[in-house]
Amino acid sequence: MQRGTFLLEALIAILIVALGVLGLVALQSRAVQQSDDSHYRSEAAFLVNDFISQMWVSDPSTLVANNTTGGTAYNAFKTLVQARLPGSTTVPLVTVTQRGATVSTGFDVVATIYWKPPSVVLGPENQYTASATVRMN
Repeated sequence: MQRGTFLLEALIAILIVALGVLGLVALQSRAVQQSDDSHYRSEAAFLVNDFISQMWVSDPSTLVANNTTGGTAYNAFKTLVQARLPGSTTVPLVTVTQRGATVSTGFDVVATIYWKPPSVVLGPENQYTASATVRMN
């Protein structure tokens, strides 16, 4: 009657250790995924803020042209976003609106970029949106 209890205890101990190892592997996998998400979000923030900061030093007459409909700066921005963020099927959206009757009143700029991490097969794209008021001195 006592012959199989040691073997049973050993099998239960192995099962508990195996479940613990599987839990650690799942935890490590989730940590890597979160790290990748953080990297892509910071990259998106950098790209949008860099594009808006370039508008501060550009010619005011070309700002309105650098929206989603085209423009040299917008096309370069779109190419950079597609190169540095994975899975972006939606083009960046940039709207530039003049605030008043003259250029000196400034422009309202809203830029949104999209991406999908390689680990996500189904589901919506992530997005980052920034808005700013660009005024000329």
